Amino acid sequence: MNISVETNISDVTVYPDRARVRCLGRCDVEVGSHQLLVEALPMTVDVDSVRVSGEGTAVIRILSVDVQKRFYEQAPAVRVQELETQIEAVSDERRGLEDEKAGWEAHGRYLEGMRKATEQFAKGLSRKRTTVEDQLQIVSFLQEQERGLRTAVRELDTNMRKLNRQLEKLRKELKAIHSARPRERYVAVIDVEATAAGEFQPDVSYVVNRAGWKPLYDIRLNQDDAGKSFVEVSYIAQITQNTGQDWNDVALVVSTARPALNQRLPELNPWYVDVPRPIRRPVKAQAKKMRVASASMEDRAMPEAMPAPAPEMMAADVVEATVETSGTSVRFVVPGTAVIPSDGSPHKSTMQSFRLEPKMDYLAVPKHTDAVFRRATVENESSTPLLAGAANLFVSDEFIGRTKLDFTPVKGEVELLLGVEDRITVERELVKRDVDKRFFGDNRRLRYGYKIELKNLLETAVSVELHDHIPVGRHEQIKIKLENAAPEPTEKSDLNLLEWHLTLPAKGETAVTYDYQVEHPRSLQVVGLP
Repeated sequence: MNISVETNISDVTVYPDRARVRCLGRCDVEVGSHQLLVEALPMTVDVDSVRVSGEGTAVIRILSVDVQKRFYEQAPAVRVQELETQIEAVSDERRGLEDEKAGWEAHGRYLEGMRKATEQFAKGLSRKRTTVEDQLQIVSFLQEQERGLRTAVRELDTNMRKLNRQLEKLRKELKAIHSARPRERYVAVIDVEATAAGEFQPDVSYVVNRAGWKPLYDIRLNQDDAGKSFVEVSYIAQITQNTGQDWNDVALVVSTARPALNQRLPELNPWYVDVPRPIRRPVKAQAKKMRVASASMEDRAMPEAMPAPAPEMMAADVVEATVETSGTSVRFVVPGTAVIPSDGSPHKSTMQSFRLEPKMDYLAVPKHTDAVFRRATVENESSTPLLAGAANLFVSDEFIGRTKLDFTPVKGEVELLLGVEDRITVERELVKRDVDKRFFGDNRRLRYGYKIELKNLLETAVSVELHDHIPVGRHEQIKIKLENAAPEPTEKSDLNLLEWHLTLPAKGETAVTYDYQVEHPRSLQVVGLP
């Protein structure tokens, strides 16, 4: 006996690239063997992931679960059905207006024919078959009919434009839903055996694709009442789903786990190294391949964008998710229920907010810019890892830009550039360019000197990391050497990248000077020097 079971989605766990949906239903069963039919599973379901359990007053043995494809005359998705019905109704109404307009246009052609028959009217008047009064009545009739015709056509055009706009809106909304193959659905066929009659509540779960979430962050540098800086991080989940099944009033969980349903270890193929070998292809075969490639590209082408404050305001509380740690993943349980339609639009939910203690310093690269950047280095002291994602940066209430966060585990460090500090200035100047007049064999020596001045206009001392560089010779006869650096750079790389770690006193300034020497044969032309 086939028993149709109506189910409702009770809860959804969203992973970064898919989602696990759980549905609950109810049915009455008698003693014997039955097939329970759970209909309208979306086409995005992974058929191998469907699992069934349940409970109830009936004593049930679940024998097997099979997933079959069913076809419908109408799309089973409720919203899709509504839109298709509205589109059909509006289309029918528009066709009715088009027919009415066609009737008025035919009437207009008839009036135009009467207007062109003035010669016949004149002959009738000359032969005294009609009178002038009759002719005036005909002209008046034609004018009245023409006015009525034009008024009716204008009204019809206005109504048709309204219907066209309505039809375009409905079609765009239907297209935006992107219900996967809307006239097809999967049906879960559950074979059960009941040894005692009663009520049975099946619990059906499955994994769907075309759903997922990605992290977004609001990172804000602030100061407390004591003037101490802190970084406030808001962890936001942006959830999208286009599964073909709306999630209405569901318990929502966001998980950082990445389930691999088809887990398989990657295999390495042999890595061959050879000399170039010419490949000759027949002209016809090559042309055919080009045509096939062109056709495949065409197949892949896709058609295609403050109220005034009240005297007293109460700050709104941001509802945050409950954090649960399980093994290597973290689950964020969103309080209450959520509604996420299957339209692909993003829905944001705040997972958690937390404060981090920053290590503040400043970064200057005067070779490229005279701006000094504010930098905060923070340790992830929260209970969850920070997944890779986009972050909006704020200093107090001022938005200063966006950045990308890399994956940061618990206790890992994040380095953030938080805008420019205008009260710290830097200036780099070329102060020396000399050519040594002495002869050193057949070589030529040039000396260059730079001075970098930094000023701190803040009321507190600051740490500044200064970056600069000197040239690197790409020819074996070009020798470059750093000389007379004061102070000596904290770090110097093999590629002559220089780095100083400086402390600027409050309302103070400091200078960094250095020279470098370039030596090369006189016969060698060198490019790239100042």
